[in-house]
Amino acid sequence: MPNLANLFNHGLLICLLIWPLSSLAGNFAAKVRYAELVESPEAYSVDAKIDYQLSPTAREALQKGVPLSWDVLIQIRQPGLLRNSVLYSTKLSYTLQFHALLNQYEIKSPSGETEMFLTLNAALNYMALLHDATRFDIGLLKAGYGYQLAIKTEFNRERLPVPLRPVAYLDAQWFLSSDWFIWPIQK
Repeated sequence: MPNLANLFNHGLLICLLIWPLSSLAGNFAAKVRYAELVESPEAYSVDAKIDYQLSPTAREALQKGVPLSWDVLIQIRQPGLLRNSVLYSTKLSYTLQFHALLNQYEIKSPSGETEMFLTLNAALNYMALLHDATRFDIGLLKAGYGYQLAIKTEFNRERLPVPLRPVAYLDAQWFLSSDWFIWPIQK
C-alpha cells in the first residue's frame, strides 16, 4: 500500500505544479468580442469578431511551418428549466500557416478557400471577422420566445504534429481557446 499512497502524492504534486500555469492562459486565449444575429428576408446569419492572441511559443511554431487550427463553434440555444436545448449547431474550421519561401501567411477558411497575407496581423484580422459565416432558416426562431446565440473558438491541438501534442496539452502557452460568448436573442 505505500506505493499507492506514494503514487497519489506524486500525482497531487504534479497537479499542484501545473495548476498555477493554467492561470497564464488568459493572456493568449482567443476572445469573442461581439456576436450578433442578422436577419434577412430568407435566412439568419451570424456576424462576430474574435480576437486571436498567439503566445510566443505558438508564434515560434508558426514561424517554423507548424499549421495552427481553430474551430469556431456556433449554436442557437433555447433556455430551458434544467438545460438549454440546442436548436442549431455548426463548426467552422480555420487553419493558419506560414510559408517561409513565400514569406506569407495562409488562411484556409471553412469553405476550403485559401487566402494569402503579408503579415501575421492581417491574417489574424481576416480570421477575426465572421460575416455571413453561417446561414440558417428563418423559421427556426419563433416569435415570443427567448433564444441565445453562443459562440466559442477552440484551438485544435489534435491537428498539431504528433510530437507536439503532449506539450500542447500541458503548456499554458498552447491554451489558445476562448470561453463561450452568450448573446441573448429576443424574437
